[in-house]
Amino acid sequence: MDAHAKIRFLAAVREMGLRHGLLPPRLRPRARREPLLLAISGGPDSVALLLALVELSRTDFAVRPVVAHLHHGLRGRAADADRAFVRRLARRLHLRCITQRMDVRRLARRRGIGIEEAGRAARREFLARTARQAGARLVALGHTADDRAETVLFNILRGTGIDGLAAPQPRAPLARPDECGTAGLSGRGEHPQRSTTRGGSGDPPRKGSPGPPTVLRGGSPQPPRAKSVEIIRPLLGVTRAEVLAYLAAEGQDFRRDRSNASRAFARNRLRHELLPLVRRRFNPRATEALARLSDQAAAAAEVLADALDDTWRRIVREAPRTAILIDADDFASLRPWMQGAILRRAVERLGGGLKHMSADRTREVAAALLARPAAGPIPLPGGLAAQRRRGIITIG
Repeated sequence: MDAHAKIRFLAAVREMGLRHGLLPPRLRPRARREPLLLAISGGPDSVALLLALVELSRTDFAVRPVVAHLHHGLRGRAADADRAFVRRLARRLHLRCITQRMDVRRLARRRGIGIEEAGRAARREFLARTARQAGARLVALGHTADDRAETVLFNILRGTGIDGLAAPQPRAPLARPDECGTAGLSGRGEHPQRSTTRGGSGDPPRKGSPGPPTVLRGGSPQPPRAKSVEIIRPLLGVTRAEVLAYLAAEGQDFRRDRSNASRAFARNRLRHELLPLVRRRFNPRATEALARLSDQAAAAAEVLADALDDTWRRIVREAPRTAILIDADDFASLRPWMQGAILRRAVERLGGGLKHMSADRTREVAAALLARPAAGPIPLPGGLAAQRRRGIITIG
């Protein structure tokens, strides 16, 4: 057993949690602990996340871990084995474990999107809903420094704005209160599984705690009161190699998803071919360099977000849930980037989705809105449209 690997790993997770304020510190031995939802797939990163936060919850952070696992209904017996593995691990650690099975293929067909996108949507909605069940305001994900480097490089190659360079960050919103529990996923739900072993985090809920959720017909849980939910990434300060060294030191096994090795997916080709080439031929510390770029982009994105908020308050009027009205002269005076940001926020506020609101598309829409004579209604995602009439731009 490499005790040093364990010590280094836990120190890095502790430092990330404290430096970024990801987790409430445990200031007293008997401090009240809040629920912390852990997204556990059974893979090495999520298993390391689970073990580390269980240990640190005893010494450094006032949290009570709750395990969440989503079965995507895609990989047959392998996915069944993943779920069984996660349940056994949670039982061994005396943790409550909430699992659910979703039909991601059906979701993709219904929404007219790809399997990968449907899987991401299913995970996001499952975690938002399950966090609300568990009474958790935080959801911990197992993304590592390598995942961050891959994401930044992948976004650069696809062509990205500053937000794509800034992702993923240690902390980010997962869902607003009105989004929690409204996932609308169709699939086969399951009754949440929880340990009732005495001691540790498996104790029956205290008076006033959320307790196990009620599961309605079809697997849709009846959650307690709404609250906003954030995701945290305590492993962003460690590499994949450090994850594996920590698990080896703990003598802990994990599940392997064969699809992660498939070169059929662009993300996997970047992971297994491009990034190793970059490290070997250009910069052995490429992971750290991309992390610095991401941090700098995140700082710039905050400044731009503040500017967008100020501009939005100055030129926009909202008709609740139906339309957004913008003064056309004020809109024309904005820089192109700000015009695009205003349009994207308007579409997002009205539920249109941003997949088809690229920088090129927002420039086209802005130009059409300011053309003379005024153009007719301009189609936007989600069945929305934009039009300029009598000095007012209406989006709805």
